[in-house]
Order: sequence, then structure tokens, then C-alpha cells
Amino acid sequence: MSRVGTLAENNQVLQNIQQNKTLAETLQQQISSGLKSTDYAGIAPQAAQLVSLNDQTAKQQSYVDTINTVTTKLQVMALSVSSIENLATQFVGNLPANAYNTKGETVQQQAQQVLAQVAGYLNTQDGTDYVFSGNDTSTPPVAISGLPTPGNLATPVGNAPPNGYYNGDNGKAQATVDNGVVLTYGIDANDPTFEQFIRVLNFLATSPPFNQSNPTDVANVSQATQLLNQSVQQLQVMQGNISLQQGELGNQLANHQSALALAKGSISDIEQIDAATAITQLDTLQTQLQASYQTVSILQQLSLVNYIK
Repeated sequence: MSRVGTLAENNQVLQNIQQNKTLAETLQQQISSGLKSTDYAGIAPQAAQLVSLNDQTAKQQSYVDTINTVTTKLQVMALSVSSIENLATQFVGNLPANAYNTKGETVQQQAQQVLAQVAGYLNTQDGTDYVFSGNDTSTPPVAISGLPTPGNLATPVGNAPPNGYYNGDNGKAQATVDNGVVLTYGIDANDPTFEQFIRVLNFLATSPPFNQSNPTDVANVSQATQLLNQSVQQLQVMQGNISLQQGELGNQLANHQSALALAKGSISDIEQIDAATAITQLDTLQTQLQASYQTVSILQQLSLVNYIK
């Protein structure tokens, strides 16, 4: 029996079947992986855009990571400064009444205790680094054991031992938080605010008992009280400055997170499929393929006899 289905008709049907089979296999792979393609060749028209978006994402993520690291350091600093300010407020509030106390705990003992606490706060780490050591973050910045006996309230103690307490360096921490934006942040333990508080505490801790009848002692207690009140105010200003830095970082972080989300969304649009749409397309193709197979079956059954009839 000779077939009467035209060669062109058969070829067209077979070509359609092959195209639909290829497209169905592609859709099945996309649904399985969630991606339009596993290589750039499959998204050739947008490959260059995708490379650019990936570069943008890496850069934005780097800024976000840096900001988060700096934010953690500033949070540690803020907590320490707040604790030191509380110590200063409590200590100066009790100083006039306790300065001449000869019973129980003396002002010298109290000053020594507070000095040790301040040193502890200034030797705080953020997990790996000493945050008040400047750029020498591997070294505890404060060593009160090396403090000299000053004999007066005017001699600075912010130098390195044995003339002072500070073991860090004078470098200022910096971080690149945006393209061309470098933030200088943080505080060193030899900052004048800390130095003045430690100087007064050290003077009180190493002084002999104060006598209210001694004009020199009265003058020293009065001056110490004045300096401590200044320290409280300066510590409050310091907390405000840290808050400003945290606010600036927060704004930068929000901008980078927004840009990062936008870039990731664009990448997702290029790389990923809409699963619901792909499944619908696959169902349609499978229906078309089934119809095509039936058409081929009919064409193959046609003969000259059937045609004549």
C-alpha cells in the first residue's frame, strides 16, 4: 500500500513534535531547578546585565558587612561609655560626703574599685578586638597597675606606662561604607574624657586620708569634684557622638540594603522562572504533543485505497 499523506505534511508535524519535545524538556528542567538556565548561554541576551548585577550585589554586600562590623563595635563602645558615665555619676554624687570619712570604706578604697571597673570597661572586646585601643586592637589599652602616684590633679596619665595607663596607639579606626565614603569612628581609651576621669580616680586612690581641717585637702576634694562633674558631662557628650555615628551608619545600611534587594530582585527576574507559569506552559505542551502523536498515527494509517474511498 502506498501512503498518500504528503511528505511536507509529515515533516511539518514531526518538526512541531520535536520542537515541543525540546521546549517541554527545557520547561521540566526549569521547574526542577527553578532557573531559566544553568549557564549564561541560556540567557544570552541578558548575560552582560547579569554579570553587572552580580558585581553590584557583591559590592553592596561588602558595604553591608563592613557597616554591621562597625555597628557592633560602636554598640560595644556605647555600652561601655554608658556604664562608665553611671560610675562617674554615682561616685561624684558621694564624693563630698565620703571624702573625709574615716569609718568603713574610705574614698581611697572606693576610687580604687571604680578605677578597676573603668579599666575593665575600657578593655572590652567586641569578640576579637579591643575596641578602645585605636588600631592596635590586639592589645588591652588600659593598664592601671602601671599608673604613677601623681601627687596632684593636673599631671596627665594618658601616656604609656610607667608614666600613664594607655597601651594602645593613636590611630583612628576607619571604614569604607560607600563608594568614596570613608567613616572615621570610635574612641581611644586615652581620649581626654577618659584620661581626666582616670586621673582624678588615681589621685584619690593614691592620696593619704583627707582632713577637713587641712585647706589643701579641702581644695583638692573640691577640685576633684569639679573635674568629675566635668567628666560626667563629657561622657554624656561622648555618648551623643557615638549615637550620631550609629545614626549615620544606619542610614548607609538602609541605602545599601535597598540597593542590594533591588539588585537581587533583578537577578531573580533574569535567572529564575515563574513556577506556576512554567507548569501551565508544560501542561499545554504536553496536550499539544499528545495531539501531534495522534495526528502522526492517523497520517501513517492513510493508504491509497483509503484515499480513493
